[in-house]
Amino acid sequence: MSRILTLLLAFGALGLVGCPAAKPAKPNVLWIVVDTLRADRLGSERGLTPYMDRLGQKGVVFENAFSQAPWTLPSIASMMTSLYPKEHGAGGRLGAFQSVHEGIVTAPSVFQRAGYTTHAIVNVEFLKQKYGVTRDFQEVDVAAFENNVELRNAEKTTDAALAYMAQQSPDKPFFLLLHYFDVHAVYDPPQPFRSRYAAPPDRESGPGRTLFGTREEMMALRAGKLELSREWIARAAKLYDGEVAYTDAEIGRLMDRLGGMGLLDNTLIVLCADHGEEFLDHGGFEHGHTVYDELIHVPLMLVGPGAQAGLRVPQTVRMIDVLPTLCQWADVAGERQFAGKSLMPFLEGKGGESRRALAHGNMWGPPHTALRDGGWKLIESGDGSQQLFHVAEDAREQKNLATQDTQRLEDLRQELSTIESAMSVLGKGKDVQLTPEELESLKASGYGGGE
Repeated sequence: MSRILTLLLAFGALGLVGCPAAKPAKPNVLWIVVDTLRADRLGSERGLTPYMDRLGQKGVVFENAFSQAPWTLPSIASMMTSLYPKEHGAGGRLGAFQSVHEGIVTAPSVFQRAGYTTHAIVNVEFLKQKYGVTRDFQEVDVAAFENNVELRNAEKTTDAALAYMAQQSPDKPFFLLLHYFDVHAVYDPPQPFRSRYAAPPDRESGPGRTLFGTREEMMALRAGKLELSREWIARAAKLYDGEVAYTDAEIGRLMDRLGGMGLLDNTLIVLCADHGEEFLDHGGFEHGHTVYDELIHVPLMLVGPGAQAGLRVPQTVRMIDVLPTLCQWADVAGERQFAGKSLMPFLEGKGGESRRALAHGNMWGPPHTALRDGGWKLIESGDGSQQLFHVAEDAREQKNLATQDTQRLEDLRQELSTIESAMSVLGKGKDVQLTPEELESLKASGYGGGE
């Protein structure tokens, strides 16, 4: 044997010559949450999200996925526990927030037991470990600022994710929760997205630029003192669209870099939102105050090995179904506590029935609970009123049939009562003790008023 061949074989044994990098025995998990992203902003009709749309073509898009709450804390807690807010305990309102109950198992602990490295990159106060949603991650990179104008933007969030993934050992899988916050108010897209999407008066950037959704506006809104004219809302919505397009471009950059790093072939990707946003759909603005579909209908796509590329699923699914899906997909043992059900039959093209979906947990205003089942939707409010919508035909929830179809209304009310009586809260979350600085930060970020 020649000396050169001997050296080549030796180097090859060390993985130094033409050998592919080692892959972990289990796939990586990348769970992307775009805060406040409405489901209707995706797709070619608006043209705001070409990169997310392209990602969806590589996997399965769920056209009717529903969040379990209309604001961040209880919604993402439901994702991380596969439980409804009344089961995991997280939620509340300003000055009286509750954390995830300490006895509940969360996604990072499930995956860490299976040998995963777990990490969260998040950009809002409610995702700090003290609220319970991220408490079991090995590392939490949180950037929560004193107002909702200054924040870690999508570019820096993407950079943080790429830096984390570049540092991971190639023979150990990671579970990464990645949270983008730009689409949340205030709406302040950078150029060129501002000039491309904003109304003419709002296209200039700089210190005097137009902002919608400031602390003062949110306080006035929840006190009933903010005039929501159609012109004001239309201008706000255009800047919101600019934020969506900017975040989409950064997710595109993230995916391009992951491909260059050789990670896409062995990574399970979830892309979703925690809730949507209202722009006078039912007479209001922002989120956390109703359970109409503009707030709880969210985008959801699952991409990775084994997911049938280009498949679109019209059946109703829930965000509590995602964690059981990831466990089955990655061959990780799940938990008996999970209220959700795996979506793997859909990923494999086998189909399935629509699932009954429940949502509750308002942050401000009167409490509401929504039950969606069989093409119908019931909304029960804290003041004792009910609304009934045939959402299969009235997707925008404009015709309240509560006084016309009284038997169906009563049937759904009984169904909801049975569900909630069987739910029996696993444990009320602990009250979150906020420092004066943290309380002021939440108020400055727009989480004030409506008490």
